[in-house]
Amino acid sequence: MLAGWDAINKSIVNSEAASASPQHEKPAEYRSYLPLPSEGIWYYVANPPIPIHLSTEDLAARILADLTLAECNDATARMYGLSSPAEVVGLRLQDSIIATEPRNIESIREFIDGGFKLTNGESVKRTVDGTPRLAVCSAVGVVRDEHLVGIWGSQIDITETKDLEHQRRRADTMSALNRLAGGVAHDFNNLLTTILTSVDMLEETLETDHVGRQDAQEIRRAARRAAELTRQLLALSQQQVLVQRPVDLNPVVQRAVSNARRASGQRVDVRMMLASSPAIASVDSEELEQVLTNLATFSSESMRDVGTMSLRVGAVALNHGRFAEPDHVAPGEYVTITFEDSGPPFDRDTIAHLFEPFYGIELAGSVSGLALATLHGFVRQSGGSVVLEPVARGRQLIMYFPVATMPPARTAGPAGGVSDRATVLLAEDEPTVRLLMKRVLQRAGYSVLVASDGDEALALARNCAGHIDLLVTDVIMPGMGGGELSRRLRSEQPHIKVLHVSGYTAGALRQHEALEDGAA
Repeated sequence: MLAGWDAINKSIVNSEAASASPQHEKPAEYRSYLPLPSEGIWYYVANPPIPIHLSTEDLAARILADLTLAECNDATARMYGLSSPAEVVGLRLQDSIIATEPRNIESIREFIDGGFKLTNGESVKRTVDGTPRLAVCSAVGVVRDEHLVGIWGSQIDITETKDLEHQRRRADTMSALNRLAGGVAHDFNNLLTTILTSVDMLEETLETDHVGRQDAQEIRRAARRAAELTRQLLALSQQQVLVQRPVDLNPVVQRAVSNARRASGQRVDVRMMLASSPAIASVDSEELEQVLTNLATFSSESMRDVGTMSLRVGAVALNHGRFAEPDHVAPGEYVTITFEDSGPPFDRDTIAHLFEPFYGIELAGSVSGLALATLHGFVRQSGGSVVLEPVARGRQLIMYFPVATMPPARTAGPAGGVSDRATVLLAEDEPTVRLLMKRVLQRAGYSVLVASDGDEALALARNCAGHIDLLVTDVIMPGMGGGELSRRLRSEQPHIKVLHVSGYTAGALRQHEALEDGAA
């Protein structure tokens, strides 16, 4: 309650006329002060007065039924969507605009049990159009002759504050999930690398009709499904390693539509409209094709494989930003991919959670739990935005990608590859991955020098009597990492080519500042 309010309230409470007419004999300063505060100030009068010795439940029922708003300021009226106090004065506490919701009933009980005082109790108010608003209220009862004759109070609308708190909690949850995804991905990728490469090498040793080939193929399928799940988790957390380059989105969408037609069958009519000229954006084309295919699968499942869907490539220039769900789109020039289908429209509650991980599982089948979350994460990581557009029928989603410029074509120079008789220096700290990479390189015909960290690799290179053609190095290792190793080695032997490998995410690599720009 504002400073000075207690003194004003005491003067009114002590006035013999306060219970009969709260507007009687009030100082002129009060009348000029009342419209000024941004918080709502009000007075309810009990008609008839309510005995204070009733039970809590009986008192609460009488307060709801017998209290009428006798006076309020402009701020109170605005909280109910009205322009002046005259439009709200005269309403009973239990009228719909005040909303007799469970939270409000509990606040009344707290007011009674607190000796007819309430400090910062939360309650729900409703505007004239029924929109709920959350307020924090303080109140004090006016008691005469062991009867409650009125209640003075104040209220502050905290709806936006609560919304911001909710968004912050969601952001904190997503941040925690991002860190978890990035941490798990490194170890999981190492395991999957070992499994997938080992099963490939095993299958090469088996005859076509060998009984073990079917088991090997099943192991590969399971490992690839696990790898796809890891990729999706990294996409939704915006930590996947993207190979972004300027590409025309038209052929990418063409391939995604072809995938969607194969996956959706003949009962879903999949349509496509490409831009009349190249639509250039800087994206990872393979990842974009995959998230569009997943989106089409989600659509097909949620329509139960009956309906229409379309993908449309276009361009738009925004002079002003767009505030939309779930993203804000800044002014600028964009290439757009518009997705539409005839599926059931999303209600507002669904939209609020639609791009959360696994929320979509409740809407459809196998891939939907991550389809929309990974799409959103991919577009955001690519520098774009996602907007859900209201349409008369069905659903529409627009992806905005900043326009990019295609670099000039480079003329082909002399071949600079590494021959299969070359020497490769391998630096990898994970034993199983190190052994596996050594076997793969040796089977491909390379001579391989193996080191478990950067210091050992640098020593091997300096002591090597022959010619080292290629350094294959893990990026993040104990001690000297791959970035520092490659810089130091190339300063001593400029001819050496370098290939960096990592099971960590892009975010982790940036954090370590491990790589030079343009590193392979």
